[in-house]
Amino acid sequence: MQTTYNPFDEILTELLEIKQTIAVFRTVPTSQIEIIDRPELLKRLAITEPTAITWGRRGKIPEIRIGSAVRYNWFEVVKALEKKVVCAG
Repeated sequence: MQTTYNPFDEILTELLEIKQTIAVFRTVPTSQIEIIDRPELLKRLAITEPTAITWGRRGKIPEIRIGSAVRYNWFEVVKALEKKVVCAG
């Protein structure tokens, strides 16, 4: 059975991603929001791009995805990494 392309499925997926992004902003106090892009994350953490991609995929650091763009809330990244250090130590 052949499936047909339905553009509304793609739109629904995009809307769900936007909804998830908005939910992140609702749970974080506005004083704790600093959105940065990947190059800035790499510079601040002194890591390589493959490391950032791997950490994001594995859930080590939280990502905000809007379409193909990836952004990070710096404060949430720091909290996530601090939790990993505490759990490991």
